[in-house]
Amino acid sequence: KTLKNAARLRTIVGVFAKHGFHGVAEKIKLGKFLIERFSASEELEKLTVPERLRLSFEELGPTFVKLGQVLASRPDLIPEDYTSEFEKLHDRVQTLPFDVVESVLKEEFGNSLYQKFTFIDPSPLGSASIAQVHKARLATGETVVIKVQRPGIIQTINDDLNVLFFIAELLEKYITEVRTFNPVGMVHEYFKTLEHETNFIVE
Repeated sequence: KTLKNAARLRTIVGVFAKHGFHGVAEKIKLGKFLIERFSASEELEKLTVPERLRLSFEELGPTFVKLGQVLASRPDLIPEDYTSEFEKLHDRVQTLPFDVVESVLKEEFGNSLYQKFTFIDPSPLGSASIAQVHKARLATGETVVIKVQRPGIIQTINDDLNVLFFIAELLEKYITEVRTFNPVGMVHEYFKTLEHETNFIVE
């Protein structure tokens, strides 16, 4: 795959290296993207590989948190110690301000927004990495829930997936023992999952 975002690759490689995976970066010929060299801290050495991987995913944000959550439900793909650790991953995201939510809704409904809805609760019922939900009331009187996609999340996911495909191909090329897990196939399955989750009509 053609790498479209070298800056994001550098960030991702740096985060993994910080959590003890700098050796992997060197093996798959991405050492040149390491701006600084990391030495394992005492705290880091106490952690297992699955724990360090989970911490990396948390730091890298929505796309990686979702990847970990998907892998947590696939004991057929990865060992149990990894699935158990990935089950701890939660969407830790900032709540979108209501003016941002409202602007997304106005893009969708235009001037008819408040003709269709007589009330939209500014306080969200829930906020996750892809979307935020708000209680609302239709002009016809029914109480409903509105699910609003985070602005820019599709581009963020696409950039990260592009880097993930790139890294997966390098892992398969240079580290023979990971080929059993089919990293490229995993990323492809994940892409299909996200394609459905971000298409709200399908979902």
